[in-house]
Amino acid sequence: MKTLFEEGKQLFDQEQYALALAKFAPLTSLDQSNDMVRYAAYFYAISAHKSGDNVTAKNMFLQVLRKYPNWDVTNDINYWLGFLAAERGDLSDTFSYLAKAETIDTKQKNAVKQKALLGEVDMGILKELLAEYPEDNLIASKLANGILALDVEDQDIDLLNELQSTYSLDLDLSIDGIESSPKKSTYNVGLFLPFAYSSDSARLVRSMTTWTTRMYQGVSLGVDKLKEEGIDLNLITIDTRNSETRLFEMIRSGELDDLDLIIGPVTQSAVQLITGFSKNKRINMVNPLSSNSDILTDNPFAFLYYPSNESLAIKAADYARVNFTRNKNVAVFYSGFADKARADLYKQIIEKDSFNVTIFQEVRENESAYIQTLLSEEHEQDKDSAVVANMIAEMDSLREAGEEDWEIYMPRDFVYDTLKILPDSIGHVFIASDFSSLASSALSGIESRPDTVEYLSSSRFLSTENSISFDQLERLNATFIGSNLIDYTTDEVSTFRELYVEKYLASPIKEDRLGDAYIGYDITVTFGRLLQQYGKYFQIGLKRKDVISGELTDKFNYKFSNDNRYTPVLKVKEGVVVPVEKH
Repeated sequence: MKTLFEEGKQLFDQEQYALALAKFAPLTSLDQSNDMVRYAAYFYAISAHKSGDNVTAKNMFLQVLRKYPNWDVTNDINYWLGFLAAERGDLSDTFSYLAKAETIDTKQKNAVKQKALLGEVDMGILKELLAEYPEDNLIASKLANGILALDVEDQDIDLLNELQSTYSLDLDLSIDGIESSPKKSTYNVGLFLPFAYSSDSARLVRSMTTWTTRMYQGVSLGVDKLKEEGIDLNLITIDTRNSETRLFEMIRSGELDDLDLIIGPVTQSAVQLITGFSKNKRINMVNPLSSNSDILTDNPFAFLYYPSNESLAIKAADYARVNFTRNKNVAVFYSGFADKARADLYKQIIEKDSFNVTIFQEVRENESAYIQTLLSEEHEQDKDSAVVANMIAEMDSLREAGEEDWEIYMPRDFVYDTLKILPDSIGHVFIASDFSSLASSALSGIESRPDTVEYLSSSRFLSTENSISFDQLERLNATFIGSNLIDYTTDEVSTFRELYVEKYLASPIKEDRLGDAYIGYDITVTFGRLLQQYGKYFQIGLKRKDVISGELTDKFNYKFSNDNRYTPVLKVKEGVVVPVEKH
């Protein structure tokens, strides 16, 4: 017996576990309680595990516990049984046996628990385990992460808050201090636009042709669409034109306190007033036109429908730094104060990466032709002095030879026409504006040049109504940073256009910068569904999803910011706008 044990132990120490099993096996069947027999059984169980036979290992460990309940290796055996349970995915046994292994180091036991908790675990089992082991942070953390992995509408926010508080878990549960998001049968939505309502019939007729009216029509169609889906919005329109005093009075009186969502406003004074109101009353507002991130400053309830200037500049610069390295000279054009933040940040980022912004210029919309002129204008330049000297010498020789027609070169022959912005002196043009006139001018200027100049801008002006040829965009390999691009081939857009024509006996018009029916409809349907799905504070859903789908536009991303950061890089291929990188 002693010889067998010593041979088995030697093989065990040499990690020859299969051979050790053969030596220990006869000893495990002896009906004795001496140390040699006990340890033979203990080492046999470990050898079985090391040889890949966990069933035999488990059975032998259990046999040892039954035969020698008071042996001082009981804690080790319970640890081994917990370890084997973790390997076979038995959470209940894992935690049960490890709880009995009282003298085993906590870190060592936690490593086994973490192994057992890897992968997908049934939420019901986790809740039962936590009830049985209420002090175990690992179970609590796994349960919290499992809840967070669910769709937001299925998440038990109260349980998440309880887990975070009780177990000091590092979970980002609250959204700007919002702990609950009430759901209602009807949501009050305020549309704040400068309508300029008037009893004057002539002004009323004129107002029916304005962008504000078209945007209202889109919002109204969106309300109708949602009603068909069982989502009820009570639309309230507020005219903000020249009415700051009236707006202030409405705020002061509490008349607007019952709003659940604000669309707009768009004029500067009204934006400042309503943004403060939105923050104080904790009412979400969506600015439908602006890319100015100042609207979001210090107000977690303010959202931009479009990407901010900063988001567009960052994405554009990141793309340019990687793809426009052949020639690092850059021309940047912007149109007025509203665009300057985009232009400034683009310049700042791109110049940190050895690019050189050689042209940085403001160009107003009504002066956009200047860009084309600047890129395509020619001027006279003297030919090389050696060439000129040879030409003069040639004429001198003819004159001296008595040739009557010796003056074979005219003054124009001594100069040549060249571009004012010399060929290959710039590598790409960035239009830091959403005005299509600036884009058209730049593209026409680039097309007239003999060199290759890349074009980059946001895609906001692209629409079925724009005058820019998709053939030209494809020919010039123009690049766009996606800004709520609408795919006009989708069923959703077709449905919208049919509804619009049927109700208003006209086709919707897509504007460059102002509001329009497309925007009104898209915002209303998209955010109306968010209200229905997540309640008044729909950011609870937005902040926990990478992207959400729009109704007319492709996607929105508000996970890390309150502006739409879904900004794919786009090009025109075979007459269709397509993404050139994954998002």
